[in-house]
Amino acid sequence: MEEPTYSAMLVTDPEQTPQQRIQQQRANYAAYVKKVKTAAANPSETDRGAVKEETPQPVTTEQSGQLFRVTTNPYVPAFILQGNYVVHGSSPNKQFTAYIYPDEWETIGDIYIKDNVSNRWTRLQINQENRIKMWNSFAPEGKYTPKKKILWLNDQEFITIIGLAYGTIAKGGELVKVTPATGEAETLYPAYQKLNQEVIDFEQVEEELIITIDHLDANGFCLEKEEMRVPLFD
Repeated sequence: MEEPTYSAMLVTDPEQTPQQRIQQQRANYAAYVKKVKTAAANPSETDRGAVKEETPQPVTTEQSGQLFRVTTNPYVPAFILQGNYVVHGSSPNKQFTAYIYPDEWETIGDIYIKDNVSNRWTRLQINQENRIKMWNSFAPEGKYTPKKKILWLNDQEFITIIGLAYGTIAKGGELVKVTPATGEAETLYPAYQKLNQEVIDFEQVEEELIITIDHLDANGFCLEKEEMRVPLFD
């Protein structure tokens, strides 16, 4: 079976209007996700051998599970309590604020969530073993961390990037939606390394996410960047 790639879908007509370009991006995304799902559900015999011995298959966007261990009333690092800057984000009504700490290069961060009404804290720690089971993805020996940004959709869910913690070129990763109360997460965009992609940024525009994707060569260096619109709601 042909390896799912996204590069073939990147071509847009320079004569398109901005509205036509947006519609084309949405169609490209839908076609890409469909192709990934088909490849994951119907691997060829060659693919099965590669999955067993080399690189596991990517999973579909519907797959979810407990990506984080949840601890209530945890020890909170003084670095956060003292008001030092770390990657963080607040829910729309400001009731919750989530902080990634530590967020330095080549560290594995936890997510500390403060309820600004009750003044109570929760800690989310990424479960490395469950990450492998959830995504069945490449580099099972790798260690992953939340990184770069936290965007709350409401008081119950936020979006972040989960990517490799170590490596000089590990800038992005998978775009996931997290339910902090349970530690469950859902992959919003299947930018798996096997497909030579990683999400490096995102922002919400109404009911869509505009995500920035790096397309990588075999050595992990960026060949080109692309913006894609991803629907937040069905």
